[in-house]
Amino acid sequence: MTALFKKDKKEEKKKEVKETSQIEVAKEEKIIEGNWSASDGSLLKGFYVSEKASLLNSFNQYVFKVDTHANKAEVKKQVEKVFSVKVRDVKILIMPEKRRDMGRHPGVKPGFKKAVVRLQEGHSIDQAKA
Repeated sequence: MTALFKKDKKEEKKKEVKETSQIEVAKEEKIIEGNWSASDGSLLKGFYVSEKASLLNSFNQYVFKVDTHANKAEVKKQVEKVFSVKVRDVKILIMPEKRRDMGRHPGVKPGFKKAVVRLQEGHSIDQAKA
């Protein structure tokens, strides 16, 4: 009986390894397609998605979550490098942390820094519109 259980565990481990390798392959394919990711040591953590941010896209402005130590010049360089566009100006906002309670357990939603990047005429970021 114990041999049956050991065999089942081995098969489960093989399935887990297959699933994780498929996930890794999918991640590599996204990188090959030209998508950028924050894991490459970039200051940009990702697009900030909200109603106001999507409205700004029509005015050639894009909102990003950025590293807390990033400044305007670094963000401008990074966006120009990653997306091959010309940046007109950058505005930085520091969003405060907010208190969020779950029942009687107090908690905190962490604060972050975001950047509003305005591009020059004729340039756009297609990945933000998808």
